[in-house]
Amino acid sequence: MYLKTPEDQKLIESYKSAPSELMQAIAGLNESDLNQTRAPGTWSIREIVHHIVDCDMNYVQINRYALADTGKTYFFNEFNGDSWNFKMDYKNRSIESELKLFTMMREYIAYLCIILNDSLDRVLVHEHGKATVRDALRHDTQHVLHHIEQILETRRINNI
Repeated sequence: MYLKTPEDQKLIESYKSAPSELMQAIAGLNESDLNQTRAPGTWSIREIVHHIVDCDMNYVQINRYALADTGKTYFFNEFNGDSWNFKMDYKNRSIESELKLFTMMREYIAYLCIILNDSLDRVLVHEHGKATVRDALRHDTQHVLHHIEQILETRRINNI
C-alpha cells in the first residue's frame, strides 16, 4: 500500500464508503418515495441518484486519466445536469444498476489509488488549471455528500 498519511487513508475510506452512505440515505424507500422532491422544480430522489452516478462516471474517467497520464492535459466535455436528466430519462429509470455501478467505480478508483505509488500526488491538467488526484477525490466525495444531504432533506420534508 502506497498511501503515506493517515489523512490519505481516511480520504480513500471516505471516497470508497460513499455508495454505502447513499444506500443508507435511500434505505426503505419505495418507487413512489424515490419520486418525491424537496420542492416544486427540484430533482426527485431518483433523479439525484442518477445524477450522482452520471457525474461519478465522468470523475472516474478523469481520475483514471490523471493516474495513467499524470501532468498531461485532459479536456472536459460539457456536462449539463439538467440536460442529462432529461435526455437520459432519469425520472423513469430504475436506480438498482446505478447503485451497483457506483459501488464498483468507487472501489476501482480506490484500489488504483492504494496500489499505485504516489497516486494521490499525480496531477490532472485541464483548461481551468490543475488538480491532484487527492484534490479530485475530495471534490468527488463532497459532491456525493452534498446530494445525500438533499436526499435526507427530501425525506424529512416528505416524512418518508
